[in-house]
Amino acid sequence: MNYRQLRDQLGQEDLQSSKMFEVLGQIAGHVNNKETHNQGRDLVIRALARRDLCGEFETRVLASLVRNVGLYPYLSPMLESVEDDDFLAYELHRPDGLDAVFHSLQARIYYQLRSGSNVVLSASTSVGKSLLIDAMVALGKFKKVVVVLPTLALIDETRKRLASKFRERCHLITHPTQVARSDKINVYVLTQERVRHRIDLSNIDFFVVDEFYKLDFRRDDDKQRAIELNLAFHQLATTGAQFYLLGPNVQSIKGLDKYEFHFIPSDYSTVAVDVVQFDLPSRGDDRPNKLAELAQLIEGSTLIYCQGPGSAVKVGRRLMRSVEPNNPESCAATAHWMADNYHPEWAAVAAVQHGIGLHHGGIPRALQQHMVRMFNDGSLKFLVCTSTLIEGVNTAAKNVIVYDRRRNKNVLDFFTYKNIQGRAGRMGTYFVGKVYMLEKPPVDDDVVVEYPIGEQSEETPLTLLLQLDDDELSDFSKSRVEDAIKNSFLSADTLRLNGSVPPDIQNRIAGIVYQKFKSGDVALVWSGFPKHFQLIAVCEIIVNELSGPRLNDLGISSGRQLAWHLSTLSQADGIPGYLAEIARGTLAHQVVSDRIDEALKVIRNVITFQFPRDLMVLDRIISEVANRLEMAGPNYSVYAEATENLFLPPAIAALEEYGIPVQIAKKLSAYLHEYDLDRTLDDLRALDLGKVENLSAFERTLVGSVQSAI
Repeated sequence: MNYRQLRDQLGQEDLQSSKMFEVLGQIAGHVNNKETHNQGRDLVIRALARRDLCGEFETRVLASLVRNVGLYPYLSPMLESVEDDDFLAYELHRPDGLDAVFHSLQARIYYQLRSGSNVVLSASTSVGKSLLIDAMVALGKFKKVVVVLPTLALIDETRKRLASKFRERCHLITHPTQVARSDKINVYVLTQERVRHRIDLSNIDFFVVDEFYKLDFRRDDDKQRAIELNLAFHQLATTGAQFYLLGPNVQSIKGLDKYEFHFIPSDYSTVAVDVVQFDLPSRGDDRPNKLAELAQLIEGSTLIYCQGPGSAVKVGRRLMRSVEPNNPESCAATAHWMADNYHPEWAAVAAVQHGIGLHHGGIPRALQQHMVRMFNDGSLKFLVCTSTLIEGVNTAAKNVIVYDRRRNKNVLDFFTYKNIQGRAGRMGTYFVGKVYMLEKPPVDDDVVVEYPIGEQSEETPLTLLLQLDDDELSDFSKSRVEDAIKNSFLSADTLRLNGSVPPDIQNRIAGIVYQKFKSGDVALVWSGFPKHFQLIAVCEIIVNELSGPRLNDLGISSGRQLAWHLSTLSQADGIPGYLAEIARGTLAHQVVSDRIDEALKVIRNVITFQFPRDLMVLDRIISEVANRLEMAGPNYSVYAEATENLFLPPAIAALEEYGIPVQIAKKLSAYLHEYDLDRTLDDLRALDLGKVENLSAFERTLVGSVQSAI
């Protein structure tokens, strides 16, 4: 039988156990043929899903096939039935110091890394690329390790995984306020921005960059984050440390010629995937109707990918009308808490009450983690998500429905589509994943990643080139940098310190500040916390010159509006009071829930991230202009730190990243150290929740789940 016939037969519900020996024999033919070996591996995985139909002899045959295709971890439940040589092969695939068994691709990479080689691995989501990080830590040969991850959600997942295995041996550093310890292996788990701001990474031994394709700024919606990742890689690689880059679906990489490395693109997979394609139009009722139909019929945990938060909310509401509520006690408790602490009209509240999770950029980080936890433990059957979940976070999803073929407003490229598709199935949990593509999928193409520092061209951003030394620049790039500095009002040092902002914008701001000072306007000169008119003055420049388009998308079109958000959030009642004010200001043609989502994105993307960065850019520009005019300059650092921490003590605000919502963290603050995060975590780990006043049952359960993972 050919591959398709065998696949269909293994998928039949009425497949008889008497047929399994014949089926396994046919699969062996594919496995032993070099040209069909990959299809044979896929069939072996599908046969594993039907292992309940195998008798003792068939199980031994299946185990032999599993070994032949290198899927050694799948031998674990069959060890009593395997032959001696199969058992020996299984044991030989154990890494040193780690309770795990590798499949053949992992073992190949492991021994290359262990020998000291640099490796760039491109393989599917299900392969278990991250387990190799754990294996390298387990060796104990590296005393200082850096893991660079694109999102805080991935930092949390990686931290939990490493903590569960190496809590006694390693000191895990995820936050800017933490410092290294001399008595343990120091493992830094950081975003690229946090790497760039650390001064203690000059003597590392080994580093990892996850989702390395983001080095190519053409492949990231946020070009500035791609630049930061390039500079972070450059900063770490110039130490001479060994590196391991990992990511999915890349056929080649350019620009790393100065480094010796093994590039390994692999189509190895540990799960099988069935794709069902519908080719429905993007407009009209066909897609919503098909979604409702699938939701009623589909079995198992299901991720539903949407292009953005607005689409995710619409899909969530459609599901609530189409499927019966699945609201175990955990869903009801979560929904009640969200209503009390955010807003009762927030769409995410009604969705969770119905047993449907939402995961997008408007959901606070701690709640995102809680949604994933509920999805993985089966409390939520459906998790409606955007790219915030797709990029790297592991979920126990049997099915994936790709509702939109777009990401924000752009059509998905084949690379991103394959990344989404890779979320279906999970090794050891769901052997066969299903992907339902409601629109026509993108055209297949090869993905080539370019490292811009090594492949400099006229397209290479000047903000990246300004951060490099002269000997790292091509002649053409050097002339671009020299021209930028020569024609700049501001010094080269200021241009470089404000590397996230193009020189022409920096100089335009300097001109505005110069004219204000010459006219006697000193509203921009303040320290500590500003008066309201001073806050408006800096906000006007930020809105008009720095982050206007990004802020406009969130309903902020003036400095006065931005200052209102900051001032309202700084009040004693914090997020609940701020959201209540947002709801009260909702106009007749607006939806309260949409305004809540927008406001939560303002908190996450602006108040705690972009605004403090922009404020320190202004601080440097204004300080230089003031110095030239022999005036006293500003000092915005105190207020920048306050906004970054939502006007809370830094260590308390940081608990959001560990899975504790800000509202609960404030209740715990009286029992924890407020300024040293490591001491805060020690206090939290040892805290007797029975002695904490004013915690609800839900809050005790949530904090308890975080305590066990610190």
